[in-house]
Amino acid sequence: MSRLLIILASRWTRLVLVLLIVLALQTTLFKELRPFGVAAQIILLFVTCAGIQFGINIGAIVGLIAGLMFDFVVSTPAGLGSIALGLTGATAGLYIYFFPNPIWWLRLLTVAFVSVVGEIYVLIAQAMVGLGVVLEFGLLKIIAVVTAVNICLSPGFFLVTRWTLSERKKTR
Repeated sequence: MSRLLIILASRWTRLVLVLLIVLALQTTLFKELRPFGVAAQIILLFVTCAGIQFGINIGAIVGLIAGLMFDFVVSTPAGLGSIALGLTGATAGLYIYFFPNPIWWLRLLTVAFVSVVGEIYVLIAQAMVGLGVVLEFGLLKIIAVVTAVNICLSPGFFLVTRWTLSERKKTR
């Protein structure tokens, strides 16, 4: 019984449960709320915040799990989102190695940069499997809106990812 409680209290269980909520918000609320006709990518933001706060390894694992969960919901090939979001989480995780004592505005700049890079990773992954990516001016609008929304929502997501992925102290 105590092993079951330990598993249920682990950060990975919390991660899956929180990702289910983020995924539900992504596919319902943020699918309908489209600033300038562009859907916000809050799963990308969650992975980015996790990578910025916890490093390359955790960022990549969170990206792989979030991408796989997202792939099961949307009609893209399974694994496409995992690759793109895993790379995004690892890219965001580089932040800790360059800036070990983070400053708030530098985190926002990193969220903006990784959001742009994450959208480019998605486009590259779609082109690799032949989903017909057309490079046009509208892609710049998509990247700009996703980046702006991610910057605005990132303070809240930093709190959520910190709570979700932090290790709990064992009290005995």
